[in-house]
Amino acid sequence: MKVSIISSKGLETNLNVVVDKGEIEKKIDNKLDEVKSEVQLKGFRPGKVPKELIKKQFNQSLQGEVLEKLLQETTLEVLKNKKIKPASQPKINIKSYGENKNLEFEILVEKVPEIKNLNLNNIKINKYLVASDKKDVDNRLKLLAENSKKYNDKNKNEKAQNADLVIFDYEATVDNQTFENNKGNDIQIILGKDLFIKDFDKQLIGSKVKETINVSVNLPQNFPNKNLVGKKAIFKCLIKNIKYAEKQIIDDEFAKNLGVKNLNDLKENIQKQISNEFLNVTLQVERKEILDKLEKLESFEIPKSLNKDEIGSITHTFKVEKLKKNNDKEKNIENINLDENEKKQVEILAKRRVKLALILNKIGSDNNIIVEDAEVQSELDTQLRNYPGQEKNIREFYKKNPNELLKLKGPLFENKIIGFIKKKAKISEKTITKDELKKLFDTSDQQPKKQTKAKTTTLKKKSRKK
Repeated sequence: MKVSIISSKGLETNLNVVVDKGEIEKKIDNKLDEVKSEVQLKGFRPGKVPKELIKKQFNQSLQGEVLEKLLQETTLEVLKNKKIKPASQPKINIKSYGENKNLEFEILVEKVPEIKNLNLNNIKINKYLVASDKKDVDNRLKLLAENSKKYNDKNKNEKAQNADLVIFDYEATVDNQTFENNKGNDIQIILGKDLFIKDFDKQLIGSKVKETINVSVNLPQNFPNKNLVGKKAIFKCLIKNIKYAEKQIIDDEFAKNLGVKNLNDLKENIQKQISNEFLNVTLQVERKEILDKLEKLESFEIPKSLNKDEIGSITHTFKVEKLKKNNDKEKNIENINLDENEKKQVEILAKRRVKLALILNKIGSDNNIIVEDAEVQSELDTQLRNYPGQEKNIREFYKKNPNELLKLKGPLFENKIIGFIKKKAKISEKTITKDELKKLFDTSDQQPKKQTKAKTTTLKKKSRKK
């Protein structure tokens, strides 16, 4: 085999490869030995057909199989010897091939750029903590007190007022006709909250125990019997009991009833709870800042093939988003066009994603960071919990489509690398307000959500034979 470099510019290298015809004949001869026992021809016992006859009979298909395998194996060998790590599937252009001829072909390959200066120890990142102000804590305490209220029976002659708990039975009719499930027993509502049916509560204000009250309301949109939605219904309500709420004092005793030592301890727990509620958002902001810093660590040329593929992928996502927002009846995504500003966004985002993918893959490779099969299965199990009753079908889908299962590796791989970087980086805790966090999140979420992460899955490889 003879290999020569036709041209080399930037990341692209064009190689010329010549494989001697004698080597090709050996490959064909080996292939004949493989298929000899399987070939059946009239007049010959299985496995006894002469090789020359098999070659004559099946020459075209044999040549095709040998050529395809030879191109694959030779290309891999050439790239390995030349220490070229391809960024995408090389393009192969056959110049000469045939019986009693050498195989001559060109390999046009774009290599992965060399990335050197990734000193993760110098990265400085913020760990954000959201401060909960006194108003937030007080509001949460009031909500706890509201939900912890104790109710006592009112005097039988006292009337129901706002904030009272009323217990009643009812029988409802529409146009003096009963309907399915038109009765209810021991219904409890707190007057003023309007949680039963709109405008129902206020008609019970002033009622007494053992009194019958007719409540007139329009049945809501979510009423089970769709034929009755919006119609006026009369609820004949028998008041069985009326209770008033004890005033809940927010003190140490109240805190102890909730399982903590005292009121200060309860307030501290609430502050932590409020901060944890923003944890997912702060992690997204921290991740974005880490990726921003990685992108600036080193400048290098981006492989054109990867950039082109990414532009295509992101363009499709932009078009899908536009199609969803389209008020016209247009449903064909091919007829959706991006304006110049959107095209510019696509180009910037594609370059960022490809660059980050290369950097993250480099970090993963240099530090032996891998995603184990058990981790992928664990992630799948976690996702299946969101689809109760469909677990079997989803597992069957992934079993039949193993490439889809591999897609789960990308986010897992990125998470492991981000975690690795956090261990190496210099972290400063920074306490911010909710409004400050919102501003940070808004600026980190300017693009369609599916496109904000770096693409750390295996680099795309598409066949490009000519």
